[in-house]
Amino acid sequence: MRVPSAIPRTCAAWLRAAQGAGRDPPESAQRVADLLREQDERETVRRDREERRGHLVGGMVYLVVGVGLAVMIASVAAKPRVWTVGLIAGLIGLVLTAVGLFMGPRR
Repeated sequence: MRVPSAIPRTCAAWLRAAQGAGRDPPESAQRVADLLREQDERETVRRDREERRGHLVGGMVYLVVGVGLAVMIASVAAKPRVWTVGLIAGLIGLVLTAVGLFMGPRR
């Protein structure tokens, strides 16, 4: 049995010792281990969700900055095609947004 990292070391050591001696841990200890494992899994899902949201928000910001930069440079630049500098930020934003959209849960 994998003991989650959220379990304090003494409790984890006690569970391993009980299992190593060929004894089943008490039902209450098993329930505590199961609850802590579920809590650890929920925390992992929450962290993944926040990371995905961060990619989406960051991607949208970069995309808008790139478009704004391209429009501003196009309106003030004397040379043609200088506006393409805005594509750098825009493409970074596009990639970040795509990562956020297609990022799946880690398993």
